Amino acid sequence: MKNVIVTGGGTGGHLFATLAFCDYLKKEQYNPIIIGSIHGLENEILKNKEYEYMLLDTMGFAGKTTKEKLRSILKFIKSTYHIKQYIKLKNPKFVVGFGGYTTVPVIVASKMLKIKTAIVEQNAIFGRANKFLSRFADLVFTNFESTKNAIKHKKVFAVGCPVRSEIFIKDRDFSKNRITIGVMGGSRGARSINNAMIELAHEEIDINVIHQTGKYDYEHVKSEYSKLKPNWTVFDFIYDMKNFYESIDFIVCRAGASTISEITCAALGSLLIPYPYAIYNHQYYNALELVNGGSATIIEDKNLSGKSLKSVILSLSKNRLRSLSDRAKLMCKRDVCSEMLKIIKTELTG
Repeated sequence: MKNVIVTGGGTGGHLFATLAFCDYLKKEQYNPIIIGSIHGLENEILKNKEYEYMLLDTMGFAGKTTKEKLRSILKFIKSTYHIKQYIKLKNPKFVVGFGGYTTVPVIVASKMLKIKTAIVEQNAIFGRANKFLSRFADLVFTNFESTKNAIKHKKVFAVGCPVRSEIFIKDRDFSKNRITIGVMGGSRGARSINNAMIELAHEEIDINVIHQTGKYDYEHVKSEYSKLKPNWTVFDFIYDMKNFYESIDFIVCRAGASTISEITCAALGSLLIPYPYAIYNHQYYNALELVNGGSATIIEDKNLSGKSLKSVILSLSKNRLRSLSDRAKLMCKRDVCSEMLKIIKTELTG
């Protein structure tokens, strides 16, 4: 099998899209090798996967102090030299980067070795790393058509964001008397969402809840629910996303690119609460794509409370849930991985 290097991580959004594409490459008789960061979520998740992987000592640049930026630059230089030797040894057919700071040394080193590269911009607004890397990459993929025109490159293709194959759900049953709300503040949780959910637990509301809190707030949220809503379920992290999506009727979550791609393919209506400190406020623009498609509502983080959550949830009649689900399903892009590989073969490898 031909080696392919795929890099992306740091957050669940970058990592899970990376894994979805790697799963597809493996089916197509390639040998995907993943490169991530020792500081990212991949340091934990990849231990339970069968892929060969390497983790670099890289760190982010945006929003850091001057001292931290200097450290980031030094780590970038060191990582570029280190990964260049590794890439040369593995001799990949091509290299694909899914954004984030770890992608930078990998794509730069690949360019130095004259290996063909592609980058994937999952968000509605180009990230700083991908904007920089677009000067070096041979091919650029975007999630949204609106993002395609934001970058000057000869080969830009709007294909969507890779989604794990087990996520796709065809039809949902909304006949149950009590709805189940899923809550997920990203792979590490979100304190503002967790606090608002505790406020909601004080309200008179007859729903089921399955809530991923992140590890830092897990014990606190679990304790509050046990006193206020003992039927509500709490996890610090949910590994079985297929079962989670199948078990809920509606989701309250952040608006990371992988998340919104997954919930459309899971045919879920959503209440999106964009992370307010994201670079370029990209999560807000991600969320707008679903709002404009008719499957989501936005509440900005500054306006989030138990009462604002209750107002949205009480509006969810069975007909409303079905309409949101149908519109979400229309926005799902099912063949992203096959489309990406087809374009790579045509444009890069011949």
